[in-house]
Amino acid sequence: MVDTVLNSSILTSNQYRTQQNATALAEQELGRDAFLKLLTTQLTNQSPLDPMDNEAFVAQLAQFSSVEGIKGMQASLENMVSGMRQEQMVSGANLVGKKVVIEGGSFIGGNNEDSIGSVNLSGNAESLSFNVYDSKTGELVYSETKRNVDAGATSLSWDGKSSDGSVLPYGAYTMTATAQIDGETTPLQVTTTAEVRSVKWNPQLQQLALEIGDGIYIPLTAVERISN
Repeated sequence: MVDTVLNSSILTSNQYRTQQNATALAEQELGRDAFLKLLTTQLTNQSPLDPMDNEAFVAQLAQFSSVEGIKGMQASLENMVSGMRQEQMVSGANLVGKKVVIEGGSFIGGNNEDSIGSVNLSGNAESLSFNVYDSKTGELVYSETKRNVDAGATSLSWDGKSSDGSVLPYGAYTMTATAQIDGETTPLQVTTTAEVRSVKWNPQLQQLALEIGDGIYIPLTAVERISN
């Protein structure tokens, strides 16, 4: 009978280690109260003839302390990120109504309104071609080629009409440009200007997104310059 009681209620060191390994696998998120309850139960039920090793006891406490420290650090980082997000939202609100210069050629135009883009030529170009595409459909709606363009900043202007003179609807468009320099075709980075209508937080990029048209957003990192 004594053997039965010992086998059912008292843990040897080997049994303790086995139980600890099983518990670690089953409970990845062991809380403070559950840990202390489990530890107290193990100490109470351990065999006086084969008590838990001091090394195992200290190692368990150290492991729990490390986990608690990591959780505390994680909570602090989450609070810091939340505070930074709030600060960025407040700062972003000041951009509403501002003009931003955008890399990539995206802009809102059409409806007989003039839209301005800009490129920077590294050298004199025999020709400079720029195209305007409907951002939603990808359709080419306008194309123009300039001859003998000097090096430096060059302005690109579009009046909101198609190549055949038809007025295009107000919406999202994209400018692209290439230049012939020393007989080679060189793609150019186009910048455009747009007005910020609203801002929102992009959880995927973890940064602000600026609305430059109806439901059209760009990341804050795409902004090259801000003006009134």
